[in-house]
Formats: sequence, structure tokens, C-alpha cells
Amino acid sequence: MNRGRFRCPRFSGASRWPAASRCSSARGVLDDQRPLRGYLLGAVGLAAAVSGILLYMVATRTNQLMNDAQAQVSVDRQPMDSSATYREQIKLAQETLRSFGYAPGAINGIMRFETASALRAFQREQGLQVTGQANPETLAALGIEDKLYRRAR
Repeated sequence: MNRGRFRCPRFSGASRWPAASRCSSARGVLDDQRPLRGYLLGAVGLAAAVSGILLYMVATRTNQLMNDAQAQVSVDRQPMDSSATYREQIKLAQETLRSFGYAPGAINGIMRFETASALRAFQREQGLQVTGQANPETLAALGIEDKLYRRAR
């Protein structure tokens, strides 16, 4: 007997596949597997569709939660215009320099030559690095909070 070949008791042909297709008992086995195969393919397709829908729902919900959290944060802390904050800090520095006896010029929040000169004199007197700018170290020495949250260099 040849191993590996399909042998139908009613058909004794030498070829493997023609025998399976001509033999009624082999055809019956193949015909019985077609509905099962269709059912399995349908079930796999349905599972894939449900997985996709669930994934979409989770992603949408996550996106909604993130947007809600960001909206809550933005309500708690309104974004500030950094140029307006800078001008406020310069104005406060000018007022503080004037109260310490320096001449920063007009107190308008604009960094001019007089303000830079007053800052340089203050920095020199305090032993800070002389830059003539309102950097975080100078603001701390003046007792002003750095609202721009700049790093010290």
C-alpha cells in the first residue's frame, strides 16, 4: 500500500486528488467541511469587526477624556501673554530699582538704556554677574518673582 496517497475504496486511481474528487465518500467529507469553514470565516470576520469597533470606542473615549482634562487645566490656568508678563516684570524691577535709589528712567515696563544702566549698577553692587538684563538672579536679588520661569544660567 502506498502511504501518503488518498485511497478511496470505490475508486482505485493512482492520482491523489482526482480520486478524492471522484469518490463519493471523499466528496461527502469535503462537502461537510464547507459550512464549517464558512461559519469559522464568518466568526473570525465578526470578531475582527467587533474588535475594531471596541478599539474605536476606547480611542474616542480616551480622546474625550484628554480633551476634558486639558479644558479643565486651561480653565484653572489661563495662558498668559509672555510679552505682557515680561513688561510687568520690567515695570516692577524699575519700581524696585527706584525705591533702592537707582535711576531706571520712566517706569513704563520698557527696557531702555536708563533701566539697563540701573540694573548694571545694582548687579555690580550686589556682586552679581553684570549683564544689564533682568535675568532670574537679578530679579531674585530685587525680591521679584520670575513669572516667566526662566532657568538660571
